[in-house]
Amino acid sequence: MLTGQIRNDIDKLWEKFWTGGIANPLTVIEQISYLMFARMLDIQEEVAERKAAKTGKQVERLFPEDYKGQLLRWKNFKNMAGKEMLAHLKKNVFPFFASLGREEIGEDGTAAHALAGIGEYMQDADIEIKNESVLVAAVEMIDKLPLTESDVKGDIYEYLLSKLTTAGINGQFRTPRHIIDTMIAMADPQPDAVICDPACGTAGFLARTMEYLNREHSSESGTFTDEDGNPHYSGDLLEPYRDHINSDMFWGFDFDTTMLRVSSMNMLLHGVAGANIHYQDSLNKSVRENFPVRNRISSM
Repeated sequence: MLTGQIRNDIDKLWEKFWTGGIANPLTVIEQISYLMFARMLDIQEEVAERKAAKTGKQVERLFPEDYKGQLLRWKNFKNMAGKEMLAHLKKNVFPFFASLGREEIGEDGTAAHALAGIGEYMQDADIEIKNESVLVAAVEMIDKLPLTESDVKGDIYEYLLSKLTTAGINGQFRTPRHIIDTMIAMADPQPDAVICDPACGTAGFLARTMEYLNREHSSESGTFTDEDGNPHYSGDLLEPYRDHINSDMFWGFDFDTTMLRVSSMNMLLHGVAGANIHYQDSLNKSVRENFPVRNRISSM
C-alpha cells in the first residue's frame, strides 16, 4: 500500500499530464514508466559502483564511462533545464534504452536477460511529453519516490495501472484487483512453479502473483509497517528460489507491443529481474510449440 503523500504526488502529476495535453492514460503511464526506468538504471549503477569500491573488483557497467555515457544517467540529467532535458531524452536517453540487451551485461546473465527483454520493446519508445514544465515536474516527483524499496515500486505501478478503467479497442480490459487476488489465492502458486498468462496485458496477474509470494514467504523480521500502518513484505524466505523467480518462473504473452512494454516494466518494478514477456497471439499459436523449453507451464 502507498502512503497518502505518494498517492497525492502521483495524482498531482497525473493532472499535470492531462493539462499539459496528454489525455490518454496509457500514454501517461508509459511516460512515467520510462522516467522511473531511467532512475532505476542509475540506482543499479550506483549499487555496482559501491560493490566495486568495497571489493576492489571490476564490475560490468550499464553506462559508458565517457562524458556522453555518464550524461545518460538520471543523476546527471535530472537538473537540466526543461528544454535541454527534453532534447537530451529524445536524442540520447531513449535511444540508449533501445540499445539495452544487445550486449551481455552480467556474467550470470540475469541483468542482461532482463534488460534485453525491455530493450526489445523500447525500440519504438519515444518521449511524448512536449510541455517542458510537465517534464520538469515529472522528474522532480519521480526523484522523490522510494524506488529502492521493491514492494513500494510495485505499489506505485499498481496505482498507476488502476487508472486504466476503460476497455481498449482490442478488447483489453483491466481485471479488478480483488478478482485477481481471489484467483491467485485459489491457485496457491509455490515459489518453484512456472506460471504463464497467455494474454498478459499489463501483467496484472503475474505481478500480483509475485506480491502473493512475498506475502506468503516473509519472516516476521522481513515484515514491517509504514507510517500509515500499511504492511510491507520483503519476501526474504524466497531467497533459495530467487534465480528461478527472476528468470524462469513468469511467462507472459500479448500481441500489443505497448502492453509488452508496460508489462515488462511492471514485472521489473515488482522485483522480477527477468520475466519472460514475449510477443505472441496465443489464440492462433501454441505456446508449447513456439517455446518448447517450457514443458511445465501452468496458465493463470
